[in-house]
Amino acid sequence: MESQMSSGNKVNGVMVEGGGARSSSSSVRAGDLVLRVLALVLTLTAAILMGVDKQTKVVPVVVSPNLPPLNVPVTAKSHYLSAFV
Repeated sequence: MESQMSSGNKVNGVMVEGGGARSSSSSVRAGDLVLRVLALVLTLTAAILMGVDKQTKVVPVVVSPNLPPLNVPVTAKSHYLSAFV
C-alpha cells in the first residue's frame, strides 16, 4: 500500500503535497531581500548624515556682570554624541 502512494509526505495519516512550501518560501526570500536592502540604504543614509551634519548654536558667555554677554558660536561634532562614548 505504501508503494502505491505518489511522492508526498504522510502526516497523521493525511497526504501532504510538497510543492506548496516552495512558492511561499520564494515570497519570503523576496520580502527578506527587500528588508535587507532597505536596512542597508537607511544605515548608509544615517552614516552620511552623521558625518556631514553640523549643529551650530550661539552661546552667550558672561565675562563680567557689568559687561554685556559675548555671543560665541559653538559647533557640535559627531564625536560629542553620547552613543559613541
